[in-house]
Amino acid sequence: MNLTKMCDDAHNLFFYANVCHVCKAFSKELPLKRCGNCRMIAYCGEDHQRQHWPQHKELCNVLLQMLQESGISCLLKKNQAQNAKEWSQIKTNLMLLVSIKINRRLLPYEEQMFKFPRSCVICHESESKILKDCQDCPSGSYCAAHRYNTVHSKQCTSLKLCFDLDIATALFTRETPRHVVPFHTEVAYLPNTMKDFIDLYVNENKSLPMSPECRTAYISEYLTRPLSLLYAMERLEFSAKAEITIHVIGANMIEVDGLEVWEILLHWLPSLMVLTIVLIGPELIWDSVTPNVCDCCAVEDMKIHVESCNMLYEDYVSSQWFEKPDFIIGYNTGIHECEDFTSSKDTWVASLRLLAEQNCPVVLTSYTLDESHKEHERLQAVLGESIVHTLCQFNPFSSLRPYRDYETEGVYYQNQFITIYKKLKES
Repeated sequence: MNLTKMCDDAHNLFFYANVCHVCKAFSKELPLKRCGNCRMIAYCGEDHQRQHWPQHKELCNVLLQMLQESGISCLLKKNQAQNAKEWSQIKTNLMLLVSIKINRRLLPYEEQMFKFPRSCVICHESESKILKDCQDCPSGSYCAAHRYNTVHSKQCTSLKLCFDLDIATALFTRETPRHVVPFHTEVAYLPNTMKDFIDLYVNENKSLPMSPECRTAYISEYLTRPLSLLYAMERLEFSAKAEITIHVIGANMIEVDGLEVWEILLHWLPSLMVLTIVLIGPELIWDSVTPNVCDCCAVEDMKIHVESCNMLYEDYVSSQWFEKPDFIIGYNTGIHECEDFTSSKDTWVASLRLLAEQNCPVVLTSYTLDESHKEHERLQAVLGESIVHTLCQFNPFSSLRPYRDYETEGVYYQNQFITIYKKLKES
């Protein structure tokens, strides 16, 4: 994607160390001029550096002061970190320290300056003068000792796609893909993968200046939630009734975006007439929505109801709004993250016990297989070791949209792994 102009202040939505921060020109296209004070941000020339200075100067002056006080040339020193975990912690600590010194919360792009700094992808050397940038993506740099190392090449294409999608997100209004499945399709089974599904069923407007890879990844982010659920139903041989209720646990505002795409279930499951989706999570806003459906669904009086409940699952179950679920699913919930059951920060123990009481299928997705295993172990710790899953594996209907992971400096995908339970309670 060749970008010559960023509209309004869209360039401040995200940060890449090896592109001009204003116009996002890639370093392989022209030499970049790095800020002479903080050395953390780059521009294609003095014009864009001057243009961005009113926004950058407050942070830059704080970083310059820290450099002068410490008597060093770089705030991130490679010899401080022995592994990826330590490097991640060093970056986080510096970001928090700067936030304290500047006396405000950092903007998203400022946080990314510390999460994704220009450093060697192998040893984290951050001395700007001795680094050489990757010529294929805007996220990789090498010191002299690691210039020919091949580790970065495994992630390079995904990181470039992430960059292109970040630009597209900044420039274009998000639109939910519609009419992606024929009404009451005769196909008995889902295609093998997300890409196969998109190739077969999605006929989107292709006039936007977006590569086929970007378009597929963009669309998949909307489809991954309903398709992951359909995949679980298929694996469990779940028979849909005329009316079904889905509980989405640990939901946040991501689940609210693109509610219309849930119409896929009405089209794919011929017996289904009324689909009720209950989004439950403390980050939500109370709401009740009835998304529009296609003419075929409207003629048959088929409906989708979406309830958004701003509460924990344990509170929802005991509330007047409770509706008995036929299926429960949690997308990237992070159930495993708080390991201390007695901690006041743990909000899952009571909810997990109530999940089991619903006596219906439960599905959990996660970013990594390790997280999936930890989630299962957490369920066993709370509900008993007799809890078994039907499957725990890579999700063929994972999103194809990569996001940068500051801990690994690679990428992650929403719903990349899936764990399916027929139920969480023994009969």
